[in-house]
Amino acid sequence: MSQTVWNILGICTILALGLFLSTIHEQWSTLTPDQPPPSYLGVILFSGVLVVIAIACLVPKSRPFTLRIVGAIGIAGCIFSLIEGFKQQNFAQFPITLIFWLPGSVYLTIKGKMNDDPPT
Repeated sequence: MSQTVWNILGICTILALGLFLSTIHEQWSTLTPDQPPPSYLGVILFSGVLVVIAIACLVPKSRPFTLRIVGAIGIAGCIFSLIEGFKQQNFAQFPITLIFWLPGSVYLTIKGKMNDDPPT
């Protein structure tokens, strides 16, 4: 991919992070005291994923490392999806997880790049 496409993806990821955080802030401000507290850990983890993706897009030298992080997050997500499928006896997502998501995540984790093009 060209550097322009990477920059556009990075900027869109930063915008998505800002929109996500503003939406979360609005939602949390409407909670009453008797409602259960929100999951701060989930917000922090998702925000971290968006930051890693933005870094991978905007800083070319960091792409191998950050793409490996994205791949590791993908593997963790696949494992979580498979475990939840077993717990709920819902095996419908298994083929997509095992055939599409898991191999792509493993490839990113091992290679640290999205294709075999020479580095730019």
